[in-house]
Amino acid sequence: MSEVKKLTEEEITQIKEMQTQYNKFVFELGSVEAQLSEVATHRIAMETEKSNILGDIKSLTVREKELLTSLQEKYGVGNINIETGEITPF
Repeated sequence: MSEVKKLTEEEITQIKEMQTQYNKFVFELGSVEAQLSEVATHRIAMETEKSNILGDIKSLTVREKELLTSLQEKYGVGNINIETGEITPF
């Protein structure tokens, strides 16, 4: 039968400290992953909002062109003074 060997208190302390650090690192990694997941969720929401705004801009551009065409048919081509409503022909 072989003789049982025993670690020193210092060696046991070192192993326990390393286990504690390892557990701390694993916890921190989990925390970072949770934060990354939250950021990803926010990014998706922001991308959706961005897409909606770009759609609104496109729709507004179409409406603007329709209004411009209508005004040109009614008043002819010219510069519009928004403050006075006057149209100066080109």
